[in-house]
Amino acid sequence: MNSAAAIEAHNPKELLARLEEKSDYILIKGDYFKEVKKIVDTHLSDNERLGVELGGGGLMTVLVYALDAVMDLFSHEDKTNKKINQKLKLYRVKKITEDGLLLSLRQLDY
Repeated sequence: MNSAAAIEAHNPKELLARLEEKSDYILIKGDYFKEVKKIVDTHLSDNERLGVELGGGGLMTVLVYALDAVMDLFSHEDKTNKKINQKLKLYRVKKITEDGLLLSLRQLDY
């Protein structure tokens, strides 16, 4: 994937707009990418998610979604950051550089 085809986001407002549009590729640049990287690092990786789903026979998937909903309910983040965190789960990290983070929509891999 060439990052030139990605739509850039430099702040929370731009990122949320790109996430709501379900842009195929989003390139987060500038100082803001470090904040987004921290959020993405808290999400389960594909291997971790698969392990939970297989190990729990599908029941764990429901539990993970329920826990996410409860955590969102009691989170002290502002509305924009909550929405960003929720919508970032639809994306996977394609590439990380020293000054940017390239995300791709998970459904593109299927």
